[in-house]
Amino acid sequence: MFIKFLHVLTSALWLGTAATLPFWGNRMNRADNLDMVLGISDTVFAIKIFFIMGGLILTLGSGIYLTSASGYGYFEFDQSGAWLGLSQSLYVMIFINSFAILYLMVKGRAGRRSFFRYVPPIGYTNIGLISIMFAEMVIKPPMSQQIWYFFLPLALILILDANWVFRLYRRIQLVKSLSPEQYAKRYFGLMEKEDMTNFFRMFHDDVEFHDPFATAPVIGIKNLEKFFQKLGDQFEDIVIRPERILGSGDHILTIWSAKGLTKNGETLHPFSGTNMMHVLNGKIKRVDIFFDPGVLPRVMRIDPAAA
Repeated sequence: MFIKFLHVLTSALWLGTAATLPFWGNRMNRADNLDMVLGISDTVFAIKIFFIMGGLILTLGSGIYLTSASGYGYFEFDQSGAWLGLSQSLYVMIFINSFAILYLMVKGRAGRRSFFRYVPPIGYTNIGLISIMFAEMVIKPPMSQQIWYFFLPLALILILDANWVFRLYRRIQLVKSLSPEQYAKRYFGLMEKEDMTNFFRMFHDDVEFHDPFATAPVIGIKNLEKFFQKLGDQFEDIVIRPERILGSGDHILTIWSAKGLTKNGETLHPFSGTNMMHVLNGKIKRVDIFFDPGVLPRVMRIDPAAA
């Protein structure tokens, strides 16, 4: 009786928490404030480790015990017991997906921020698989009815996943097809609108960013996010507009002008500089910015190691 109670409890535990994971994954991917991104990622990671993975393992152990104690077999698809064999197959899929999500989250926290973007779609897939599995275990349909309870719902999930992959491919190809002028205008436009979520998506995870505002090269997307946050904390307003865009292929040179106001009320008088971007497969691999730091008002240069 205790094992059955444990099986039901742990199933509800990881089902409930797994259902919220894609929501928090989307929040994490769309948050512009770095502290919020890191805070959400830490919370989601803890939930993933203790509730979802812990619940999955306990559900698996108790399920194996109950299956053996009840005299049922494993992955048997006869007419009357098809529901159990299909449920076990679904559980294997969910288990594999859950470890894939865990891997993506570990790599994302280590600096591969782009990996976080694959967490929500896999999470939504898991929710669909979990729903089918619970329907199987509650209704226990025979094999003759599985087209409605298993095959059609699974086909719908696969179609939705294929649609997501196709839309992702289209977005990547669209960015790759941008002309140097379009690409640079997108870069500066996102920065002006402070759409930092999509701005940071323009960079490779291991980007190199060389800027006179920094005391050393900024390496990696996580450090770049911290750099921009620290830099933004010093300005009340700053506008950077492209004046001339040159380049072809993977190298884009932009001559720009900037003006603004610091947090302490000092005016950032109009000045010019250049931005050289090295673009690889549609994403920015390296940026070199040049301007005279002597034109700046009293602002602190940022140490990437301390940012």
